[in-house]
Amino acid sequence: MHSTSSRAFRVAGMFCLALLAFSLATGAFAQSATAPTGGEKTALAMVRDVAQTPPYVFLLLVGCSVFTCALILERWMYYRKTLGSTETMVTKIKQAGTPAKGLAAIEEAPGVAGRVFRLALTAARDGYPPEQVEQLVQGEVTKELISMEKFLPQLDSMVTLCPLIGLLGTTVGMIRSFSIVAAIGMSDPTKLAGGISEALINTATGLAIAIPALFAFNYFTGKKEAILMDMEKGLSEVMVLLKQTAKG
Repeated sequence: MHSTSSRAFRVAGMFCLALLAFSLATGAFAQSATAPTGGEKTALAMVRDVAQTPPYVFLLLVGCSVFTCALILERWMYYRKTLGSTETMVTKIKQAGTPAKGLAAIEEAPGVAGRVFRLALTAARDGYPPEQVEQLVQGEVTKELISMEKFLPQLDSMVTLCPLIGLLGTTVGMIRSFSIVAAIGMSDPTKLAGGISEALINTATGLAIAIPALFAFNYFTGKKEAILMDMEKGLSEVMVLLKQTAKG
């Protein structure tokens, strides 16, 4: 789990450095570029202005996007390893007949259910009564639940935080645009329209980050619930089998 998280955040860190280098190069090139005839701005100059108006808000959104990508990548790598056929494992345990044989049958079973089932069978094989096995299993399920919910609150926070940051950038940018109008008047309305369009890019960027984050959060939450329900169904069958074995 730790290695998976470290790998995901290393990839995100490299991506962040690449974005920073691109932003610096773009800003340097945009500063040296001259505006076309008629006072129109180049695309690179507009990117530079968005990054500077209001200061650092756009770069903060870029950082949030990198952090969100890291969270999604880490959770995707984690949930990819939690998949396992609970029905197949329960069938193998029933066919084995004893906890020791059942443990050998699912020794290589992947996923959360495989780890929980192995704990239950190991405890039963070692002579623990069914009541104590249930207590041990509940503790293991809680441990796995904590792992499945890891980073999901942070991902949920990005869903709310990024649009708010974008809205803040847009609000400050529009305040600056209207303050310029108040100072020089409406002699050139295109300047006001250009300033507002640049400010609105912050809100659009925040929404562009939040929408995939919301989709990913709902997807991972659904995966978590599906895994838990499937595991609890299989675990109830395993516990019934262990109680019958203990009585026999």
